[in-house]
Amino acid sequence: MKVYCCFIYFSYLLFFHPRIQAQPAAPSTVSHPDTTVFISVSATNQPLLQVLTAIQEQYKIKFFYRPEWLQGKVVSVTNNLVSLRQGLKQILQGTSLDFIIYHPTAVVILPDVSSTASNPPEMKEDKALVESDKVVIGDRRYARVNKKYTLKGFLKDSVSGEPIIGANVVETNQGIGTATDKNGFYSLVLSTGYHSLAFSSIGYESAERVIALYSNGSYNQSLVKSAVQLSEVEIKSRANKLDNLAAIQSGVTKLDLSQVKKLPAFMGEIDVVKTLKLMPGVSSIGEAASGFNVRGGNVDQNLILMDEAPIFNSSHLFGFFSVFNPDALQDITLYRGGIPAQYGGRISSVLEVKQKEGNFEKWEGNGGIGPITGRLALQGPIIKNKTSVLVAGRSSYSNWILNRMHDSDLRQSRASFYDVSAKISHKLSAKDKITLTAYSSQDKFGFARDTIYSWQNQAASLLYGHTFTDRFFLDVAAVYSDYNFRINVDEPNNASVYKNGIRQQSLKATFTYLTGPHELQFGAMVNNYLFSPGQIRPNSSYSQIIPITLATKRAREGGIFINDEFNITPRLSIMAGVRFSVYQHLGPGQVFSYAEGQPQKEETIVDTLQYSSGQVMKTYGGLEPRVSLRFRLTENSSIKAGYNRIRQYIHLVSNTAAASPVDTWTTSSTSVQPEIGDQVSLGIFQNLAQNTFETSAEIYYKDIQHILDYKNGAVLYLNNNLETELLQGKGRAYGAEFTVNKKSGRLSGWVNYTYSRIQLQIEGKTSEETINYGQYYPANYEKPHTLNLVSNYQFNKRVNFGANFTYSTGRPISAPISYYQYDVFSVPNYALRNQYRIPDYHRLDLSIGVQTGYRKKKKWAGSWNFSVYNAYARKNAYSVFFKKIYGAPPQPYRLAVVGTLIPSVTYDFKF
Repeated sequence: MKVYCCFIYFSYLLFFHPRIQAQPAAPSTVSHPDTTVFISVSATNQPLLQVLTAIQEQYKIKFFYRPEWLQGKVVSVTNNLVSLRQGLKQILQGTSLDFIIYHPTAVVILPDVSSTASNPPEMKEDKALVESDKVVIGDRRYARVNKKYTLKGFLKDSVSGEPIIGANVVETNQGIGTATDKNGFYSLVLSTGYHSLAFSSIGYESAERVIALYSNGSYNQSLVKSAVQLSEVEIKSRANKLDNLAAIQSGVTKLDLSQVKKLPAFMGEIDVVKTLKLMPGVSSIGEAASGFNVRGGNVDQNLILMDEAPIFNSSHLFGFFSVFNPDALQDITLYRGGIPAQYGGRISSVLEVKQKEGNFEKWEGNGGIGPITGRLALQGPIIKNKTSVLVAGRSSYSNWILNRMHDSDLRQSRASFYDVSAKISHKLSAKDKITLTAYSSQDKFGFARDTIYSWQNQAASLLYGHTFTDRFFLDVAAVYSDYNFRINVDEPNNASVYKNGIRQQSLKATFTYLTGPHELQFGAMVNNYLFSPGQIRPNSSYSQIIPITLATKRAREGGIFINDEFNITPRLSIMAGVRFSVYQHLGPGQVFSYAEGQPQKEETIVDTLQYSSGQVMKTYGGLEPRVSLRFRLTENSSIKAGYNRIRQYIHLVSNTAAASPVDTWTTSSTSVQPEIGDQVSLGIFQNLAQNTFETSAEIYYKDIQHILDYKNGAVLYLNNNLETELLQGKGRAYGAEFTVNKKSGRLSGWVNYTYSRIQLQIEGKTSEETINYGQYYPANYEKPHTLNLVSNYQFNKRVNFGANFTYSTGRPISAPISYYQYDVFSVPNYALRNQYRIPDYHRLDLSIGVQTGYRKKKKWAGSWNFSVYNAYARKNAYSVFFKKIYGAPPQPYRLAVVGTLIPSVTYDFKF
């Protein structure tokens, strides 16, 4: 059976009678329960359904009922401007039906409980139960009509007690809503009277409550994690799916971890970053590509935060897996547009990852075993309801597999990684809370042990939250993050160790002040950077390597910000903010001056300035305004628009299409200016079929100043004059994103299409510093067309089937069109930069998930996932290389990283 609308005032009836239906109506503009509505009705032997529909359309009154209760009911009535209560009594006279008015524009029709002959016994209790199923805040006797009051509270997990971040709290009659913060806190300003509130969050069962608000007050709500839905009953709610319409910002994606775990995965390893690449506006250049590209942005233009700590390399094994252990995660949000003012430093996107706090009530664990990895997470209270801990680890055992290969080179190869995280949360008092998070990951890769590549992320964050009053809060974050890369070469003549890295230390304070309809956030932050551009030294007495150490670089970034989110009218909401940032490149160091009118290179240096430790070498800064608007067209549609300006002061130096560990981070300096991104976006959001389908269409345009590219034949490895190889110019990115998302029913999933262009223009002072004669050309990660189809079908309570299909245009490359002979050397002659493309990319993945048990009180629950990655064994090109053929143009050959189907089996468990 189907329930077409779930209404809070009648939750008991929904439980026992799951076919109550609400006819659609325009949103109410009346919010006070004592306001009397007058109606006029004239009907002669007309169906009751037809009469109620006419009243609904004319007076904007919502009626809720089971369709069979109205079947065969015919009424005759004539009245003129009578109260709604009096009019309904006349209309329903003789029909064996009764009604309950819970709001001037919300009425429940139900069988008359006084007629026991035709109604089941439990119906007698419905009226009293519904009347008592409300939360009263304040005393009605002292309430003032049309006065505004503040309702606040916390949303928590019903089992663990953890705060639910980013949950939606919506007043369903007026469409006013808000989202919970990192502490699970919400605040709404509402008028005197009855309000229907819907509480919802991805991965949780929605809850609805009737609030009778007569003063400022608090209401806390717990949500239950989504369980396996019975196939016999499908509940569709009008109120709990409005987050895509009520949210002010466009271009925001929040992942549902429960859905992520059902998707087909490479080698059975659940990966949130790979799932993000199936979202609109997000792409990568292919398999084994570290990082991701957002709306025409490079991989270094994404700010990745794990509990406020930046992560500089988000991948394991050159991009095959991400560094995030899914068993430790609570919330994943990607901002690709509408970025709030409290975030800065990257011009394309912000990926905010929150780890679980740990269960304050009881100990529990979960994990999984796959073909090459195993993972485990444990959480529980150290002091019940006061201190909790979460410890999670993940490791590969691919070395064990390689050691058993027949090929001797494979037996000597290495390919492994691990990551481990720990989080301790302690409630100092009712108003103070402190959280300490530590994270470490390491990768090692080497073929035949000649060369071992390794890289490591280490991060820690100390978070402190304080409540001054019910409306004033403080959050402080002290952060440390360190990333380093290392190459060990064991070949005797070239035995060496190479290292580079970046370190960041940060302090950030954010104040939140709730006043009237405003949610105001303001604060300040400071970052200290240490760049290690590169060092190489021999590690054998036989080595011919000459030691080189590039000087470290230091920088400091500071900023202040303010951001306000408020409703101007029930239909129009705005989020506006501004950020002011200052960046200083610090000594010790050197600044080179180059000959006027000459290309910058070592031979044209004419002067050198020396700076001592801590001396300011160069300062940059400026305002970064942000604004987002949302206008509700109807109850089921919204228009959103936004503008962002962001400055990026640090850069990843890489002349390859995808980030690799050997790439280095560098600072803005006298010769390298910060990138500045200005993005405008516009989107329309529409829910269809009683919110079963969420659709959206967004367009955007981004202008980028001082975007980086490189000279032809640039040498970046251990270059003490790195700025001589870098070029800066203009960039423009634009595109459109279309999405259809189905979240309910046996068949769920989404389809999205993205059109995205990113073009650069590098026009320097000399021909050597100009690319493609100063004309616009595509960046080497541009993929104009991307189509993603993601689906999951729930066969029954235990078995589900998943399928992903992705298609994208091949990325640009620079290709040689001929060769010429110079002495004894054959020199390739290249066409203009990025004027050719590799073949298009497409791939199909399949999976079947099987639950071994679904009882909520079961102490051990397990599930199997059988998946096939690249089901039809497509040899997608990661890159194309060219071979010289005598007497013919150079011939292209494709390099496919994954050129066959890859099956896997994974067992996940929870206890």
